[in-house]
Parts: sequence; C-alpha cells; structure tokens
Amino acid sequence: MPKDLRTYLDQVKDQTLHVRQEVDVITQVPELCSQSNQPILFEKLKGYPGWRLVDSLLRTRGLQGIALGCDPRQVVQEFARLQAKGPGETRMVSTGPCKEVILKGDQADLSKIPIPKHSDIDPGPYIGSGMCITKDPETGIRNVACLRIQVKGARRTGVMMVPRHTGMHYKKYEDRNKPMPFAVAIGPHPCLDIATNISTAYGVDEIELGATLLGEPVDLVKCETVDLEVPAHCELVIEGVMPPGVREDEGPFGEFTNYISGEGKNPTWEVTAITMRRDPIFRHINSTSFTDHQILVGIPMEAGIYNKIKDLPGIEIHDVHVPSWGSLWLTVLQMTTRYEGQARDVMLGALSSTYLHPKIVVAVDADVDIYNAQDVMWAISTRVDPAKDVFTLPDMRIHPMDISCPEISPPGETTWQRVGGKMGIDATKPSHFRKKDRERFNRCKPMGWGEVLLRNFVDNPERIRS
Repeated sequence: MPKDLRTYLDQVKDQTLHVRQEVDVITQVPELCSQSNQPILFEKLKGYPGWRLVDSLLRTRGLQGIALGCDPRQVVQEFARLQAKGPGETRMVSTGPCKEVILKGDQADLSKIPIPKHSDIDPGPYIGSGMCITKDPETGIRNVACLRIQVKGARRTGVMMVPRHTGMHYKKYEDRNKPMPFAVAIGPHPCLDIATNISTAYGVDEIELGATLLGEPVDLVKCETVDLEVPAHCELVIEGVMPPGVREDEGPFGEFTNYISGEGKNPTWEVTAITMRRDPIFRHINSTSFTDHQILVGIPMEAGIYNKIKDLPGIEIHDVHVPSWGSLWLTVLQMTTRYEGQARDVMLGALSSTYLHPKIVVAVDADVDIYNAQDVMWAISTRVDPAKDVFTLPDMRIHPMDISCPEISPPGETTWQRVGGKMGIDATKPSHFRKKDRERFNRCKPMGWGEVLLRNFVDNPERIRS
C-alpha cells in the first residue's frame, strides 16, 4: 500500500490525541491545535458531517523520525542525505482515492469544507496546508509551494505569493494574458508536506523530492478541469484558475511569525472543481502560534544548512536546529571547533544559505542541548563576550515576511522584498587550539547526574512535566 496520510496516522496512533466531542472549526480548533505537541484528530466538526480534521503531525523529532523512517537523533542528517540524492520518481495512474467524490461547477463549494480561521485578526477562513501546484507554460516544469489562501466566497479566494517560482509561473501566464491553472492538494503523507517547503533551484519538482523522502514513487492523477497532476492518495484536491492581471485585497493574516505580514493587493483564484475521498480528513496546519508550519519549513532548512557547512575543514558539525519558537528567523548550530575563528566561518555560511529566513545564528558546543531554549540561553549568557563574540551584517536581503526590516516593494509584486541586518552569536567555548581556556568552560554536573531518575522516587510521577 502506498504511503499516505492514513498510513502515517496508523504509525502514530499511540501518540495521537482524539477529540470526539463536537468542536467549532472557527472558534475552537486553532487554539486546541496550538496546545498540542502531538498529533490531534478531531472526529466531530460542527456543521461538517462526515469530515475529520488533523494537525500537529510533526511537532517533535520523534514524529519527524517516524515520517522519514529514521532515528529521531538523526533527522537532520538523514534528511540532508536524502535531499542530496535528488528527485525520485512519479508515475501516472488512472484514478486514486482523491477521486472517490468529484464535484464540479456550483457543486465545488468551499463552504462545504471545514476550513478554519487561523487567528483572531483574520478576515475569515484560510487554507494554509495545501500543496499548491502549477506549471511553467513554456516548459511544463511543475512547481509546488505552500501558499496561504483566503476564502472569499464559495468558489473564490485570494492567494498570497512570496516572489519565487509560483510567482514566476504566474507572471508568464500574465504576459500571455492567460489564466494560470492552479491546484491545491491537501492531506498527503507528511513527507510530501515537507517536500512542498523545500527551497530548491527553479525547475526541480518538489513532488519528485517527496518521492525521495518517502522511499517510493508517488502516484499522480490528472485533474478534472485543469491541466495539472496531483498526488492520487491525498485527501482532497481543489482545482481552479488564477485570472491574469487581477489583484484584490488579501489579508490581514496571522502569519507564522505571530504577526500580520504580507497583506495587500494579491492575485485571486477561481475554483472549478473539488475532488476528495468519501470520508475525508482535512489536514490543517495552523499558522498562528508555533505549530507544524514552522516545522515543515524548518526541517528542509536545517538539512540545507547542514549540507552547506558540514564539510568545512577542521569543524565537527553535530546538529542544526531551526526552533519553532524563533519563527524561522533563528538558527542554532551545534559544533566542535578546532581552531579560532571557525565558528564565525560556519555562522556566515548559515546566514548566506539558499533560504532567506536565517537572520540570527547562534553557535554552541556539543554539551548544549539545542532543542532546549533554556540551555541555549544559558550558553549565550555565560559564554558570550558581546564585545567580540557578536557580529552584525548590514544591508542583507531579508525574508519579505520579516516585518522588523524595511520593505522595499510591496506584496503582490514580483519585486516584493526587504533589506536589513543579520547577526551571529558565538556561544561556543574557546577552540581546542586554546585547551586550557576551553577546559575552564566545562560544565559542572550535580552529583548523581545520569544515575538516578526522579520519576523512580516520587509517588505521583504522572505530575512530572517533561
């Protein structure tokens, strides 16, 4: 059986929270998702009989390891290895589970889908969990991206695009004064969600990268009303076209930064068909608060940075982490340096990666848990001399969603951009070259460290918080 969302849910069933009482997708689901660090499955959605909704599928390294089929301690290294292999295979099939129900024309009604409102400032429901699929009109090259989609009516939406590959496709259609076919596939295996968020060179098909992550070919089916192919084993597909030359107000929207950003005059999308499973599960990714969105972008970013810096001479790169609580602007590097100045070399490499997100990079030693914010802040507080261990870089290109930096041109334009500063913080111990100085920064440990466990000594271990 091909790997899909349901095979993954079966793998994580022992960790999944089941919400069996009726919930409201507008007023309750988003906050309940934000409170869960493990998969959460809503089984009764008010006003949407027959639907289920799932979120928080990849919040921990353990869940990510299950998706990738590897040890949780090797997620970054395994992803980096798979990404280096390049695209896998896809194959066309005549039909699939996403074709069990086919709705066209007026029947293709977005109001029949349990699409949540993400934050308190959103004007209405938003789709933030789709594989947005387009093709280059000249070459047929396919691109997949995760874009926010504002529901404006039963068959009409607004779409916000960061000026990358989808925007390049749309401009080519606009130059020809033709509508762009646009399909959104929702609820594939999480590996395809991750692949959707990989920052690649133009012309690389993210679905094929997803096949590499899955370790098997991805079955594709033709759309009903547009000339595009979509994963056959996803839960739901929405088809339509983006008319040329149309810009309408879109937003505001509570983004992954927990701020409003990107609102303005953005393109629109007109729905022509909806296909789905008979018992569909809506894969939700709540944008506001620290949820799967940051994880899905963070994993490929971690692996991309790791691949770039792991072979720098004389440095042991142990791990890379883009914590969700840093809203993707912060990267933490765990390393062991042999010579002076190497930490700065590595941080410069991370700040100039293929991703625009890294704005602040912190380098720490192997004795610091980079998944623990308290430990990272301890290293910054006790191992950093601000006069020499912190550097800034002015006038760098910044991610257009980062509202802390000046905007050069607005959303809706292919030139949408921001420029600002970047910063590196060297919180490593002195290098091995300065052995005596390095030894002074060895951490003290409490007596009994690694030998006793609190839960074995208390009467109510269930109250211990991890």
